[in-house]
Amino acid sequence: MMKFADETCVRPGPSLKSAGAVRANPLNTFERLAIAEHYDFERVATHELHLSLKGLWCDHDISLSWKPDTEQLNLYLLFDGRTPGGRSDDICRLLSLLNERLNGGHFDFWDKDSALVYRNTLSLAGGATLRIEQAMALLASALDAAERGYPACQYVVWAGKTPEDALNSALLDLAAQV
Repeated sequence: MMKFADETCVRPGPSLKSAGAVRANPLNTFERLAIAEHYDFERVATHELHLSLKGLWCDHDISLSWKPDTEQLNLYLLFDGRTPGGRSDDICRLLSLLNERLNGGHFDFWDKDSALVYRNTLSLAGGATLRIEQAMALLASALDAAERGYPACQYVVWAGKTPEDALNSALLDLAAQV
């Protein structure tokens, strides 16, 4: 049995109210922030944005991706360089120590690529929109983590320090920079 709407082709039409309900891409907020703060950035795709932010030790490359199906915003900050063979156990121990000190996000070691990465995810479930303050806080937490993690990893990889000594040295160096 056909419904009345099928017989008469009655369908809801677009209106200003429904246009406002269209989900905004949260990467647009990061793009506006990058323009305002003069960050280098590249919009790789509709759902992917790359930023470059200056740090104390090096420039940090951040990749942001928006997953509309899960309503999650993912942030990845990869450290430059590869770890020399035989140090992955020390790096993993160091990352565990670093993770204990983080309020959000976490460090990972991707063995396949020998890559060190800081990751964080923000859920915007239920149609939540990203506020500029949230975007700034997400970037700030990534930079804070990187400024602790980068020198500590360098101490382990290139100076041969233990993970505990590397973390202590990195935190002392960071305190001296501030």
